[in-house]
Amino acid sequence: MEQITSSYNLFVDTSTGHNSQSKGDDYMVNLQDAGVHAGEGEHIRMSLSNFSMAKNFTDVNDTNNEFILSMQNSNPAHGINGAIVKLDNRNYSSVTDLATNFADKIGAQMLAAGQGFTLNAHTGMETITHDNIITFTINTTAAHNYTSGLILFNSDISDSYALLGGNRWKTADPITPQGSVTVTIPSITSVKVTCHYPAQRSTMPFVYIRAPGVLNTNIETQGLRNPNDNHNSDVAHSNILGRAVVESQEWIQFTAQSERDFFIDIHQKQLNVLRLKLTDSKNRLIGRRDHSNTATGTGTEQSTLGNLSFSAVLRFDIIKRKSVHHLETEHYQPPIPARFSEGNVPIKIR
Repeated sequence: MEQITSSYNLFVDTSTGHNSQSKGDDYMVNLQDAGVHAGEGEHIRMSLSNFSMAKNFTDVNDTNNEFILSMQNSNPAHGINGAIVKLDNRNYSSVTDLATNFADKIGAQMLAAGQGFTLNAHTGMETITHDNIITFTINTTAAHNYTSGLILFNSDISDSYALLGGNRWKTADPITPQGSVTVTIPSITSVKVTCHYPAQRSTMPFVYIRAPGVLNTNIETQGLRNPNDNHNSDVAHSNILGRAVVESQEWIQFTAQSERDFFIDIHQKQLNVLRLKLTDSKNRLIGRRDHSNTATGTGTEQSTLGNLSFSAVLRFDIIKRKSVHHLETEHYQPPIPARFSEGNVPIKIR
């Protein structure tokens, strides 16, 4: 049995009032003056009531834009050996648009190998709109002399396998000729790439709101904690407070429909400091793999001086739990015999 003894609403805006420890997507709140504490037999419950932020990051970004390209040439001096290639970071209007950039990046690597040819228009993309499976042919003006090609999507560092529709590969895995997608050489002036699965223009359906350092009993699957596939168990303790759907190119918003949509039961009596951190589903900072301050743009301070921030409403309930160790019933009270009563009024016996 639970009883709420007191409640507080905390309104958070991370765009202003930053201290040296706070960023717009990794914010520290000092609660020492707020008096959020629980007494004997009580605990603190923190719930996410509302969340809102502008979508100031691109769907294709440093968390999903990278692949590895190798191409064997009859002249080894013109081969491509494990080149790290990145798609342009932006919002793509269609999978065909994404496929065009994919083809452009491979074509640019072929040109950089210095064989003297130029590129004709890419072909073979007409069927992409039917099933979103990327396929294209890169055409050259002269013999390219490539004999085979290999593309790898390293899931340890990038979600490009999900973005482009290929098989995951990890650094510890052996390199096989099949790679993550199919690369063939139809002729001396063409290279064809065919992905295995439907592509998607984004790999981030949710923004996760986390509260690191708060002791609680929530759990999460390991994939939500580790950015790679090296999981030693299925679940682990979680610091996730809630998540918000990325459903438009303008805003990301969440409003609770009940008191317990997303909550954390905090098992500490006093809450002095609260850290609120935004991540993607792999526990990475939004739009980036390293600890830079910018998710998208040419500036370097998007989360400190720029517009990468959020607002939220958190609710704190002080919960008192009643422990029942034995059956609690009312003591038996024998009824008054009918002969000692008149109507509904008992007769006093002397």
